[in-house]
Amino acid sequence: MGIDTGFSGTPLKVLVVDDDHDLCDMLKIVLSRSGFEVLTAHDGNAALRNVSLRTPDVVLLDVKMPAMDGMQVLRRLRDSHPMLPVVMMTAFAGVTQAVDAIKAGALDYLPKPFDNRHVVSVLNQAVEQFGRTLVTHGGAEAADAEDKGATALLRYLSTRMGGSAAVRALASEMATVAATDFSVVIQGETGTGKELVARTLHDFSTRAAGPFIALDCGAIPDTLLESELFGHEKGAFTSADSRSIGKVEAAQGGTLFLDEIGNMSLQAQASMLRVLQERVVYRVGAQQGIAVDVRVLVATNEDLQRAVAEGRFREDLWYRLNEYQLLVPPLRERGDDILHLAERFRRQAETDLLRPVPEFSAAAQAQLQTYEWPGNVRELRAVVRRAALLAEERIEAEHVILPVRDGASADALPADEGSLPVGERSMRDIVFENTQQLERAILVKALGLARGNKAEAARLLQVDYKTVHNKIKRFGLQV
Repeated sequence: MGIDTGFSGTPLKVLVVDDDHDLCDMLKIVLSRSGFEVLTAHDGNAALRNVSLRTPDVVLLDVKMPAMDGMQVLRRLRDSHPMLPVVMMTAFAGVTQAVDAIKAGALDYLPKPFDNRHVVSVLNQAVEQFGRTLVTHGGAEAADAEDKGATALLRYLSTRMGGSAAVRALASEMATVAATDFSVVIQGETGTGKELVARTLHDFSTRAAGPFIALDCGAIPDTLLESELFGHEKGAFTSADSRSIGKVEAAQGGTLFLDEIGNMSLQAQASMLRVLQERVVYRVGAQQGIAVDVRVLVATNEDLQRAVAEGRFREDLWYRLNEYQLLVPPLRERGDDILHLAERFRRQAETDLLRPVPEFSAAAQAQLQTYEWPGNVRELRAVVRRAALLAEERIEAEHVILPVRDGASADALPADEGSLPVGERSMRDIVFENTQQLERAILVKALGLARGNKAEAARLLQVDYKTVHNKIKRFGLQV
């Protein structure tokens, strides 16, 4: 009996990877009879090429292969295609190897020789567990699909971010809103992975087949932002020598992600509000509007409610965007994820360096886990890549080069424990006020080192020029 995908009527594609040609031929016959479309590869490199050219629905992967073994292929697939279900098989079955495969991200494990009917059953379960779609219609079916979607989202996010309690809680919240068309405000410090969260929401939405268009509002000058967002007609301004489609229009049928939306000018905010309310976009210089169907996700590393109170962000736009909020926790609150992420970045470095990268020593792991990571995941990635470049036999503590932070002690905090107004104000307000004091102190120091040069201060702080410019205005600094 053929397998109905429930999606388009097309058969599910399985990639069988084994250096045994006869076994591949046998599995091709068995699985084809069961309704699968079967692709085959006889080594790890061929498997990775197949997946990159024509992503299957499930992979059946042998552990023991020449050159690149199945475990290496599995790890690379987990990095490049985290949502792709993989089932391992081997003639050298053992409990330890099975556990290692599951830990590395395999969904199941088949010892050879196996019952052909069992293979078909396991592959069907693997595809079913991940699911082709998150939404079905009708009572119990809808609830079942929602459960499977939540499980798949958690598995996907855990592969990318780690399996800490904080990530599991975030995945649970994301599963609640992913399949809706709600606008979502994603809050979190710089480098925590807000764009990854936005992409995941898109991938698990009913718009997943449409485009995901991202725009960093802090990287575009005010004079060009509206053109980037809404496009322009030929001759709309001096350098407009041809018509241009904006990001909103390019996201038609999909998702528009606006990063650091707090940097958007009030004029651009007004135009964006009009688009969200009317579902029509006007290119700069155009008289006729264009109907658009997009979902909007935004990210910010600041408190937009505070920005509304200070008149820097439109209240009506805030209410229109804030249909749901997600808070991405900083890495210092996700200690259980540090080694998972470090290992993921180490394997990525192997691909970029085109050579094996040694594993972390216990001392190096301890050093990674005891650092607070003010730059979050982005900083961790940079540190691991540098260590991968320097290490030869093993990544030691000396290769984990961490910055020496001036005044990194309790005395350097804007307020000591005795002066914190606990019981008088909310923790959110206390944290925000102290964070603002720290931001101001850091900015003053950077401007001093840069002798008042804002571009140089932005380089020192590793942020864009517009962020420095806006914070100077916010803190009322004279430069």
